[in-house]
Amino acid sequence: MLRLKPLLALVVATSLAAGASADSNAPAATVRYQLGLLSRGPAWTPERTPRTDSIQAGHMANIGRMASQGALVAAGPFLNGGDLRGLFVFAPDADSLAGMLAGDPAIASGRLECRLSTWVAPSGLGDEYRQRRAAHGREGEGMPDSMVSFGWVMLHRGPKYDSRPTSAVEKLVRQHFEYTEQLRASGQLVYAGAIEGTGELRGVLVMQGDSAAVARAVKADPAVKAGRFTPSILRWWTAWGTIPGH
Repeated sequence: MLRLKPLLALVVATSLAAGASADSNAPAATVRYQLGLLSRGPAWTPERTPRTDSIQAGHMANIGRMASQGALVAAGPFLNGGDLRGLFVFAPDADSLAGMLAGDPAIASGRLECRLSTWVAPSGLGDEYRQRRAAHGREGEGMPDSMVSFGWVMLHRGPKYDSRPTSAVEKLVRQHFEYTEQLRASGQLVYAGAIEGTGELRGVLVMQGDSAAVARAVKADPAVKAGRFTPSILRWWTAWGTIPGH
């Protein structure tokens, strides 16, 4: 059974790296981003006050600084995330993340917390957005972003998750791979990647379509139907051009 390990690892990685390259229908080369999920912290309050307005303004200013330094390649809030408020995605070569996060007033005050994971996903995240802003030069400073929304799908370990390299697991992973390829070919799946490590979160899919359409597509995934993955589906808003081609 040990002979299945390299093949299984390859299929798991490629099945979630579902961004298409510019000149082919093959998955793009992958890189390791740092995905930061922002959740309500111990000092979170729903009330809007002058203090919370000041913290939010500082939070947005810090996002701008991280983006201008090239460290932050994607960000945006969740519409229906409950305790989850939004996300950051940092460039593969970004360093001093602890310092940048500590400099965010929302995190420093305890209103928000940020949990980092390594996200293995296609390269090019945020490139089109940065290129468009750069083309405007100083005229683009202060220019409001055009916002677009996607289904943000997180695949967690399900009740039937099995990390053993058995033939049954290999078959199910292949079925998951084939299904995600179908979603990518149809245009519904626009970006995806696996989460490294052994934690509960195993992968993230970024999908087009309304909430009902995304939910139907995710529910039909053989790995979800078999209980290998348990999905959570949110609505994510981000700047136009953050996702390549979108």
